[in-house]
Amino acid sequence: MEDASSELLDRSHAYWSERAPEYAALHDARRHEALRASLRTLLRDFMPQVEGRSVRALDVGCGSGFMSLILAELGCEVTAVDFSEDMLAEAARNAERAGVSSIAFQQADVQRLPFDEGAFDFAVSRNVLWVLPDAAAAYAGVLHALRTGGVFVNLDANYGRAFNAAAAAGGEPVHPTQSTAQLLERNAIVADLPITRAQRPAWDLATLLDLGASEVRCFQDAERLLGIDESERFSAQASAQERAALFIVCARK
Repeated sequence: MEDASSELLDRSHAYWSERAPEYAALHDARRHEALRASLRTLLRDFMPQVEGRSVRALDVGCGSGFMSLILAELGCEVTAVDFSEDMLAEAARNAERAGVSSIAFQQADVQRLPFDEGAFDFAVSRNVLWVLPDAAAAYAGVLHALRTGGVFVNLDANYGRAFNAAAAAGGEPVHPTQSTAQLLERNAIVADLPITRAQRPAWDLATLLDLGASEVRCFQDAERLLGIDESERFSAQASAQERAALFIVCARK
């Protein structure tokens, strides 16, 4: 079982690393200002207050740095982690291009976060947990890394379930910038993950409460809340017929 999990992680690492330049171009901050403005407002509303210093924030699975840059714009001292060195290189280039120096990029598996308890005030994640073999371990690691009263905001969807449903119905996978071969590899990686079988976001709420969160909130119609228009919905589209529903879970330690 451990060998199978290791092989899956290797495939996932190769997939996301290969995608790094294309993914960074697709999520270039300069192309998505309306979405970024909505996310700034959302994160500002949930961000805990601290006295006498900057908010210490963790971007869990930062990819090319889309959320990291928003956190920096909000005045946070940001640590951004990802398991793909290629993604981290893209994120660092994006931060340099934006003139941002308050982000520390670090290679790490988000299922095994290497931080002391209470290291952060605030944590965010976007479209990450759906692809993890052990999403519960990621939730546990984030809560451990937060101080008491710290907040975690996770934007995600059960993408794997949508991909499975589309494949079962014979639908062709769709994406604006990926090849069919890449999409089929993505689907194969996530097809049997436990989280694809979970009822989300109910699973997320129950897991966070079981892990000791003092408060959990959920927003199921996240696209409407954020004002995401059709041009921004590419990540939720599994096929012409199947889509995943974006949700937001907010947990306080």
